[in-house]
Amino acid sequence: MDHIITWAAPIAAALLTCAGQLWLNTRFKRADEKRDQARADTDAKRRAEAEWRDNMTKRLDQQDERIETILRAQCSQTRSDIIHKCHRYLDDLGRASTEEKAALHAEHQEYAEMCAANDIVNSFVDGLVKRVMALPEREI
Repeated sequence: MDHIITWAAPIAAALLTCAGQLWLNTRFKRADEKRDQARADTDAKRRAEAEWRDNMTKRLDQQDERIETILRAQCSQTRSDIIHKCHRYLDDLGRASTEEKAALHAEHQEYAEMCAANDIVNSFVDGLVKRVMALPEREI
């Protein structure tokens, strides 16, 4: 019996070592699969976040373009209104009431602030408003 144990012990040890190695290989394989899945999930999440960020950037750029278009239109409308009023007071009436001057001055101030905030220079309108402010008073 001693002889069988001596003969079977190395075989059993080899089998036990192989079984342990197979068990470890299975664990390593599961860990690799889990790590690869986590990486794939992270990559998918990053792609989704990048797509969302690009979409938001595109939408904000479109909104900026709309705002700039509206701003240009508002500036044009305000400038046109001021010029129209100035020509009416300067060319047609030759005078302006205190109230008309105050209203024109307030509109010009708002227009000047809008121009300053957006780097728009319009000395032509400034000159017209100064000329209207120098007109004689008229009674309403």
